[in-house]
Amino acid sequence: TNPDRNSTYSKIAYAYDDEIAKDEIVMGINLMRRWLLYKHAQGHVLEVGAGTGRNIDYYPKSSSFLAKHEVTKVVLSELSEKMLQQAQKKITPRDAKLFELKQADAANLHMYEDNTFDTIVDTFGLCSFDDPISVLKELQRVVKKPNGKILLLEHGRSKKYDKLSNFLDKNAERHAKNWGCVWNRDLDDIMEKAGLKVDNLYTWH
Repeated sequence: TNPDRNSTYSKIAYAYDDEIAKDEIVMGINLMRRWLLYKHAQGHVLEVGAGTGRNIDYYPKSSSFLAKHEVTKVVLSELSEKMLQQAQKKITPRDAKLFELKQADAANLHMYEDNTFDTIVDTFGLCSFDDPISVLKELQRVVKKPNGKILLLEHGRSKKYDKLSNFLDKNAERHAKNWGCVWNRDLDDIMEKAGLKVDNLYTWH
């Protein structure tokens, strides 16, 4: 499945948040975003596939006593200009210095040198990138070694429930056409082929 994703995102950008907001609340995605970023994001951060900026509210601010680490700068990168325009609307004047918007292809971050970022964030992006393996390799290049982190919050095919995977397979083409999301990708296989070292892995299914 290889839809014209940039065209798809341009079409759905204006309504994207309204369409998925209720589903994310029901599934607890907002809590997952908050937990991931408050607990693990730190320093100079790059977010790829930032979309409409659904993570903006969950990055710890310097005044937050709940945050485990301090985040000094967040680059929100996204290939779709329309999506970035929606993200821009969510950045308040108070947080303008914390966030920077960048139109960029996550598989080709040529504007950044090796070992640039303390933290890299990708939430629900591996389903949407044309070449997720290349993206993960590029993220490993620009993250600082040896202590930088790549934080992933993703969805993909189930390794435990065949019925769920069969449902994803059956509806993959339709879903990809409507949303630009290939939701039945084998994430374990993608991470292995990209040579990604996984320190912690939590799964729902």
